[in-house]
Parts: sequence; structure tokens; C-alpha cells
Amino acid sequence: MLENFEKYLYQTVFPLQPPESIFHYTTQKGILGIVAKREMWATQVHFLNDKNEVLLTFKLLERELKKQADRAQNPAFKKLLNSIRRNLSHIDQGHICIASFCEAGDLLSQWRGYGNQGKGYAIGFNLKELTRIAKRQHFVLWPCVYSSSLQIELVSYLIDSWCREFCTEKFIQHDKMFSVINTSVCQLAPIIKDESFSEEKEWRLVSSVVSSKSPCFAFREGEYSLIPYYNFQIADENGRHSIKKIIVGPSPHIELACNSLATFLTATKLPTVEIISSKIPFRNWK
Repeated sequence: MLENFEKYLYQTVFPLQPPESIFHYTTQKGILGIVAKREMWATQVHFLNDKNEVLLTFKLLERELKKQADRAQNPAFKKLLNSIRRNLSHIDQGHICIASFCEAGDLLSQWRGYGNQGKGYAIGFNLKELTRIAKRQHFVLWPCVYSSSLQIELVSYLIDSWCREFCTEKFIQHDKMFSVINTSVCQLAPIIKDESFSEEKEWRLVSSVVSSKSPCFAFREGEYSLIPYYNFQIADENGRHSIKKIIVGPSPHIELACNSLATFLTATKLPTVEIISSKIPFRNWK
């Protein structure tokens, strides 16, 4: 079922003409670590800046499950839907880790969030290469879904899939059923976003369930608590990386910033990465 859902996501969510590059907006500290170590932090989903965004999928599931249960004529079918509905609150996304990207590499709203008083960068990754590298680490790359009609379609597909798989069983193995439900919801929830965020054209790198015992699982300092994350490698085992260009954000010293970045890239053995200056006349420094 899970393989079928991933195929369905490719058919419905993945664009027919995907962008050549997607961009990760970051700060000076971020780019130093990403480029020098060839890794980026995929944050555990509960510690995202907007904690409410992952709840949208659960609200949609709750609404659709209730609607289908209310109109179900088959008692076994109704019982199954109500059982799934009651257990939604027990779904644990505890070790799903994500990193965010954007189709646009020079977007005002992103510089407002990551410009850091003239110290922002947008790292452009080749989507095809990054997808290949991600697959080897059991991550997937999906564009976020902003359309409410498509969101409902995806949620309905999940519910129908669960019912097809488990409603025909005489004796339902509840542990198996909720393991499948847990995993498939965790695949979907990180890419469902409110339509008001559609300008961001966000893509998300989403892990499979990550063990806290993994050598790539680590913690960093947060504002209120330690934040768990996964060290995602941006290069493959042969050292082939996926960075193709870097856009230097609005800065009071843009030429100096570009020159120092070029020196840094040469020192870290990435001299062929293209450097581009932001064209947005945005000032967020004093």
C-alpha cells in the first residue's frame, strides 16, 4: 500500500515539468556548515517554526473520516472508519525529519525571513541530483500541496486505500494497520500547507522514520529546548555534490559578499558553483 501511495503522489503532486533547481535559504552560519561539511540539517517535524502547519492534514483526515463514517451503510466499514478516527491522535511523527526548499531563488518573502540584516544566501541545488542523493538516504522530495481540492483528493485516497486493505480482513491486525496508517500519514502531513503560503512554492525533503540511534541523528541548541535533526548528506559516496549555484541575498556590500563567497567556495573545493547577486532592492540592515 505504501509503495502505491508514493506512486500516486508522483502522479498527482510531482510536476510534469519540474524546476531544474530548488533553493535552500540560509544564513552565514548555515552556508558555512552546508558547504564545508557537505551536509544540511533536516529538522524533526515537531520543531518546525510553525507548529500548526503539520496539523492541517489531521484536520482534513478527521473531517473526511467523519463524513464517510456518517454515510457508511456497512457496519464493519463504519466501525473501521471510526476506529481510525479515534486513533488519529496517537499517530507519532516523532522521527520524521524535513528540510525546506523553494522554487524561486530570489524571493522577497524569503529574504525577509532569512536575510539576517544582509547576511542571507539561497543555495541552489540541482533537483535531479538531489533527488538521487536523497533516495539513497531514504528521503523523498515533494512540492508542497496548497490546493484545497488536491489536499482533499490525497486525504480521500489514503482513507480509501486503508479501507480496501483492511476492511476485507476477517480479523484485523490492529498493530499492522496502525503502522501502515502512521507511516502513510507521516509521508503526507509535511507537504500539506495552507493556500495562503502558496507564494513560497516550497518543496520539502522528507525522511522515512528515523531512529534516534542513527549516527546521523543529532541535537542542536534551540530557543526553548534541544532540537533534534538529521544530518542529511548533500553529496553521494563519490563526493558528487548537488549544489549548482548560490544567490547572495540583499546586502549593503554585495560585491564584497560575492567575492568572499567565491574565495570560500574555492577553499572548500567548489570553485565551479555559480554565484549570483540578488536583484531585489530590499534593505533590512541598520
